Amino acid sequence: MPTTINFSKLFGKSPFKPMKKHMSIATECAMLMPDAMKAFYKGDKQTLKDIKQTINQLEGDADKILEELTSRLPKTMFLPVDRRDLLDVLEMQEAIADRTQDIIGLMLDLPMDVPEEMQKPVMRLVNRVTDAVKDAQNIVKTFEDLVETGFKGPHVEKVQKLIHETVGIETDADTIGIDITHTLFAHAKDLDPVSVVFLYQLIGWIDDLADYAEKLAIRSRLLIAR
Repeated sequence: MPTTINFSKLFGKSPFKPMKKHMSIATECAMLMPDAMKAFYKGDKQTLKDIKQTINQLEGDADKILEELTSRLPKTMFLPVDRRDLLDVLEMQEAIADRTQDIIGLMLDLPMDVPEEMQKPVMRLVNRVTDAVKDAQNIVKTFEDLVETGFKGPHVEKVQKLIHETVGIETDADTIGIDITHTLFAHAKDLDPVSVVFLYQLIGWIDDLADYAEKLAIRSRLLIAR
């Protein structure tokens, strides 16, 4: 007996456009970090609350896209790339948005007493991690072009360059984070012990954004190599 195959369900809609939108939202969350840090230094809790509300709304939009995307990626769907790699990239995108949300929440809970010697280095760290996230976003933007060109040609060279840059920025961010930690410990005796613990966590969480961007880049390298 002849069988009928629903090819629209088998191939499904391309996941790359919603992936790009999801990454755009995650990046938008991370880009609020410099303004949040300035507000934190000034003790401006209202601005931090406003930023947190914006991120909560963005995170809600990202969650809806993620839910739709995962429902579009059943094991029966034919994809030009490895499904597991694609889901790993999505996981890192979601982690960027989630961690930014965590950071703003921590800023609201943290006593606003940051040693002056730490303030410029921390802002430099914030700027470097946002650089990493922007590069990661540019990597995700190339996926559609890569699929259309069969993972060949100048688009591959472009994404490889972006991956290399992202990894380099993450290394730079780690170095800045270590230097800030040394400064924090040097001033620990002059700070409330709770403040030291919270500031240490804050530095680590900010650095996480660059880590997630790097992991996204490395997974993308595997994705385009298969």
